[in-house]
Amino acid sequence: MIDSAWFYRQLEARGGSVRDLARFLELDPSSVSRMLRGERKMSAEEQDGIAAYFGLPLADVAARRKGETTGFSEPGQEPFAMGSEMEMVRAIRPEHRSGGRTSPQGSDTSLSFFERIRSKMAGTVTVMPGVDLTEPADPDWARVYDEDHDKTFRF
Repeated sequence: MIDSAWFYRQLEARGGSVRDLARFLELDPSSVSRMLRGERKMSAEEQDGIAAYFGLPLADVAARRKGETTGFSEPGQEPFAMGSEMEMVRAIRPEHRSGGRTSPQGSDTSLSFFERIRSKMAGTVTVMPGVDLTEPADPDWARVYDEDHDKTFRF
């Protein structure tokens, strides 16, 4: 479901109206109004045009178009800021690191991507006591992976 409130806030912040956006997209104002209320689907071309009109990254508009902005986080959990593409490259590839400079979001680029997300993932998965995640769910299927098992199946 589209995040209508976000789109209307963007229009207000820009000092625009649905009619201005419709003129920019070369669409009928009622069509744009229905689209922003979720009564009509937004096409890829319209999504591109809206991103250009707002001056925002396409990914922001695409996320709000579907109304899903939390990614993998749970409700109430702090979202993980990925940063720019170059920040991701520096975080994952040590040869591109920049001597421990901090990014604009305040995350330390000298840490690996996995070190940065570790604290963000805390508390997202709960394993009940006595549950072994490495135990095969189907013991017969586990025999296929045993070294001494012949590789033929018998039904």
